[in-house]
Amino acid sequence: MPSELLKGLRLLDLTDEKGALCGKMFADLGAEVIKVEPPGGCSTRRIPPYLGDKADPDHCLYSIAYHAGKKSVTANLDTADGRALVADLAVKSDFLVESHPLGYLDSIELGYDTLAKKNPRLIYASITPFGDTGPGNDYAWADIITWAAGGMMYLMGEEGKPPIQMSLPQAGLHAGGEAAVAMMLAHYPRQVDGLGQRIVVNMQACIVWTLMNEQAMPFLHGNRLSRTGIFVGSADARRKMVYECKDGHISILIAGGTTFGNSTKALIEWMRENGFGSDWMRTKDWVSWVPGVFMKMTDQDHKEVDDLETTIQRFLMTMTKHEIYTQGLKRRIFLAPVANVADVASDEQLKARDFWTQVPHDTIGRTLTFPGPFAKQSATPIGSTTRAPRIGEQTDEIYGGILGLTPDRLNKLRAAGSI
Repeated sequence: MPSELLKGLRLLDLTDEKGALCGKMFADLGAEVIKVEPPGGCSTRRIPPYLGDKADPDHCLYSIAYHAGKKSVTANLDTADGRALVADLAVKSDFLVESHPLGYLDSIELGYDTLAKKNPRLIYASITPFGDTGPGNDYAWADIITWAAGGMMYLMGEEGKPPIQMSLPQAGLHAGGEAAVAMMLAHYPRQVDGLGQRIVVNMQACIVWTLMNEQAMPFLHGNRLSRTGIFVGSADARRKMVYECKDGHISILIAGGTTFGNSTKALIEWMRENGFGSDWMRTKDWVSWVPGVFMKMTDQDHKEVDDLETTIQRFLMTMTKHEIYTQGLKRRIFLAPVANVADVASDEQLKARDFWTQVPHDTIGRTLTFPGPFAKQSATPIGSTTRAPRIGEQTDEIYGGILGLTPDRLNKLRAAGSI
C-alpha cells in the first residue's frame, strides 16, 4: 500500500543527480512527486550502468532507483510556454526542489522570489555545490570535487599514497537527503503561520558533516587523522580494523575500556581455545587499556598490538565469515563480517524484517527487487510501490488534471516543442 504520511502534499522535482534522492524520499513518504524534465529526459537517465546493458533511459539503473514512485512531465524551459507550465504547477504545489546553476531559474522567472509571490506557502529548496554566497558560490560541480572540497577525500586511501575517489558517486545523495530533511523541518512552521521559505543546501557542507570525529581531532588530541586504509585511530593509537578470513573480510577493533576491553578478552580466550596467542595477551589488563582517549600508546603497546594483530589474522584465516560471526555473537565480541552485495541480498535479518520490496516494472517486462523503507511505521507505512516513470509519462495527466489543459492545447504545446 502507498504511504499516507504525506498524502495530499505535492513536490516539484527539478533536480538532476544532485537531488534525485530528495524526491524519492518524498515519494516514499506518500507525497505526489512530479519529476519535471526536458523533452529528451533528465541527465539522471543517462548515468550508467544499465539493466541488461541496454543503454536507454528506461534501463538506466540510476533513474530506475531514484525516480521510483514519482510521476514525470516534460517541460522545455527554453520556451515561454514551458516555463509558464512549471510556474503554474508551482502555484499548486507545496514543495519545490531544484539543482540548476545558481541564478538560472531566477533569470527565467522561476526563482523563489517570483514563485513565492504567487504561492506564499511554497517551500523552495535549492541544492548548490558551494552555497549561494561567498567566493565559491558559482564554482562548477562534480562528485570528486565535492568529496575533495569537503575534506573526506583526504582520508580515503592508503597511507603514503594519494587520496582516492569515493567508489560510487554519492555526494548528490547526501545533498538530496539533507534537502528532504530541511524541507520537512520547514513544513512544521508553515503549519503554524502558513508561510513557506527558501532553503539552500550546500553540498560541500554536507560532505564536511560526514567527517564526524575527524573534525574534532586537532582540538581534542592535538593531531589530525590521515589516510590509514584498513587502520583506525590517530597516529598515537593506530590499530587494524579489517582482517582477511577464508571467504572475505571481518571487521574487528582491538580496544580497551569497560566495554571493548571485555570484547578483546573474549577474542583472546577464543583464540587460546584453538591454540593461538601468547601468555601476555591473556594476562594484560585490557579493561584499563584505553589508548587514544586518556593515554598514548607506548612503544611496548605498539609492539603488543602488532603481535596481537598478526595472531588474529592467522586465527581468522581458519574460518569463514559465517563461522566467525556466529561465534562472535555467542561470545559477545565486537566484530562484523564485511558484507558484499550478495551478502546483503541474502541477509537473514533483512529477510525477517520483510525489507525487500517487489516492484512490477512493465516498461522492461519484469519485476525488480528494491530496498525497502528504513523504518516500520504501524499507522503510516513508508516506501514506494510504483516503478519509475517513463520520460513524460504523466504529462497529459498532470497538465490536464492539475492545470486543466485540453488535449488540443497539449498537442499544440507538444508540436511547438514546449513539452
